[in-house]
Amino acid sequence: MKKIAVVAVVLFLFLGMEAKTEESNKEEIKIALYDSISPSVYLLEKSFQYAWYDNGTKYELKVKRIDFKDVINGSLQNYDVLVIGASGRQYFHGLSKKWRENVKNFVANGGGYVGICGGANIASKGYEHPKHWLDYIISKSALGFIDAYVNDDQDEEWQYLWKEGGRTNIPIKNEILGDEIFAGEKYRYITYGGGPGLYGMEKAKPLAIYMEEPMEVAPLHYWIWLGKWIPYKTIKTDIKGYYSAAEATYGKGKVVIFGMHPEIPPRFNGSVEEFFGLSIYGIPRYVYSWKGGEQMNMSYNWWITRRSIAYVCNLPLPPAEELFVYLQPLQDGVLEAYAENAERVEFYVDGKFFASDDTPPFRINFDLKGEHVVKVIAYRNRAEAWDERVIES
Repeated sequence: MKKIAVVAVVLFLFLGMEAKTEESNKEEIKIALYDSISPSVYLLEKSFQYAWYDNGTKYELKVKRIDFKDVINGSLQNYDVLVIGASGRQYFHGLSKKWRENVKNFVANGGGYVGICGGANIASKGYEHPKHWLDYIISKSALGFIDAYVNDDQDEEWQYLWKEGGRTNIPIKNEILGDEIFAGEKYRYITYGGGPGLYGMEKAKPLAIYMEEPMEVAPLHYWIWLGKWIPYKTIKTDIKGYYSAAEATYGKGKVVIFGMHPEIPPRFNGSVEEFFGLSIYGIPRYVYSWKGGEQMNMSYNWWITRRSIAYVCNLPLPPAEELFVYLQPLQDGVLEAYAENAERVEFYVDGKFFASDDTPPFRINFDLKGEHVVKVIAYRNRAEAWDERVIES
């Protein structure tokens, strides 16, 4: 009995010390997320509510939205990585020489950069043969982190953005060339929304190739009014066979860009519906949605964005698996957390542990009166994701 007691004490002390070590060894990765009116910036923000453990250290992502004035005033030095997603404002901000210099200096001095769609365009060399006025602006503001030109024409690929009606998660098959970020996968379906195909690279390393043509997977049309709306021309694209992702070094910093949207969950076997309505920019015109089929989990490809952050920051990479949690509004005295791939969900109220549930649907009875800040943390293996909202009852 004494031996059993001694072993129990030793195990308790060992496990307690291990847990304490994990909590005491914590590294925060500060992410500057460039603001945008595109809804996908919200998805990027949610994907970065995440942490993982590796070799006794907890790596926790901390994200904050920034804009033009933050780059101009030198605030980038307070961050580890700059992320520019589906945004167009950086093209115009990049016309400022100081803006470009500050971003370049940030990366050259060791900062990381992750670009998605518009963030990939501005990280390139721009257009080899600009035709549209916006092509010239993008080429002028281009940062040149990746020595590639972009195939992203206004009357072709860009129409998948300009005609977006708010529900556009078209899956495009990509052949994967890079191992680390994509965890050894050979192919991956990732949402397409009008981003570039990359070509002409000599120094940068290609990470993926478009294996499908958007116009064949999701055909769109130009429409004209002739007593009624009719389609008069099919929109063409030609990015199949072009690179869809790449990486490079710039000075001391690392850069990863994607022409597709890993932050937007794809919908398989869907179909295009075209109708007169408002684009995501509030412009009345013929737009489209991608409907039907099978919707993938919100975090289906979020592990790609998370691993990209770790990669450009030279950190151990997080697990290549889905993990997401969303705290539902209070209903009938019950709080429910929608979770993807979670083994356990913990509920915290006003910063203090309240309850835990390891069986989906993850729910607790909530009868506290007044206003409270509730946070939920979902756990799986060596990673965690969280969400938070103010609850009033």
